[in-house]
Amino acid sequence: MTFKKLIGKLHLWLGFISGLLVLFLGLTGCILAYQREIEDATQGYRYVEPRPQAYLPPTQLRQFADQALPGKHIHSLSYAHGKASQAVYFSFDPEYYYIVYLDPYTGQVLKNKDMSQDFFRFIINGHYYLWLPPNVGQPILASATLIFVFMLISGIVLWWPRNKAARKQRFTIKWNAKWRRVNYDAHNVVGFYVSWVAIFLALTGLVMGFKWFAGSVYWAAPAENSWWSFTNRLPRFRPE
Repeated sequence: MTFKKLIGKLHLWLGFISGLLVLFLGLTGCILAYQREIEDATQGYRYVEPRPQAYLPPTQLRQFADQALPGKHIHSLSYAHGKASQAVYFSFDPEYYYIVYLDPYTGQVLKNKDMSQDFFRFIINGHYYLWLPPNVGQPILASATLIFVFMLISGIVLWWPRNKAARKQRFTIKWNAKWRRVNYDAHNVVGFYVSWVAIFLALTGLVMGFKWFAGSVYWAAPAENSWWSFTNRLPRFRPE
């Protein structure tokens, strides 16, 4: 078996095994990326109609919030124009996390939300741990991401043209061919361009998934020598 055929077999089977998990990560990641927009559209209690009157002082709002959560320790209380005030309660021992949404003008409790039951907390646990114990689910998803990176790299190896004629074929979809050929060409052409974005996303996931990978990245690009650190030291233009 030649090296390219071996890469082809590994690409096929590893892609099949990791594909479902990577699809799952993509779907849950997409939901999390639009968390703010989804919350704005579905959680009307987070907003109040602005009125020509003063907000209640924090001490009074806290009293209303404490009545909704007796015995709990308040961490913060916030105001925002056009939005409900948020009283945040959390503790590590005993463990709890609540947000009480209040009308800042009247102190009315609009929502007493247990964040442990929040939809996005559920999605985050799936995205990071597959709803399994962290020491089980996290290595499974991280390993699937590592396999996905190998699959992308092996796909580029398989795609790479041998000569000029093959190079033209690699960048062209033969639309008038049978559907199998069109599907094959679309996979090759579109997959080549998408693979570079996918590799970047997968590598950032590996930083969160494996300590050894994160350590390698930090060692290879220390903060004091990074491009980000360098650009932050450049003089800023300030309009007069």
